[in-house]
Amino acid sequence: MLAFLDALCAALLARHSIEIYRLLALPQARQLPRNVREEATAIAKAGPTSHLAPIQALHLFYKLSHLVDESAELDESARAAQAEPRQQMEIRFDVRRAG
Repeated sequence: MLAFLDALCAALLARHSIEIYRLLALPQARQLPRNVREEATAIAKAGPTSHLAPIQALHLFYKLSHLVDESAELDESARAAQAEPRQQMEIRFDVRRAG
C-alpha cells in the first residue's frame, strides 16, 4: 500500500494526469480514503498548470510511513515484553498528622 501511495504522490506532484488516472483505476485505489481519491481526481482534471497541492495524499503517506517505521523498530523481545502483563508498583506514603 505504501509503495502504491508513493507512486500516486509522485504522479500528483508531477501533475501527470494519465498516470494518476491509471493508478486510480487499480484495485489498491479502493483502499484509499475518499478525500485522497477526490483530491487526486481534482488534480488530474486541473491539468499540469494548476496550483493544487496533494495535501491529503501526502499527509496519508506521511502517517503510513511513520506507522511502518515504528513497527519495524520493534524486535521480537520488545514485542514479547509488550505482550506480558506488567505489575503495578506500589508507592507507600507516610501519613503525617497536622499537629
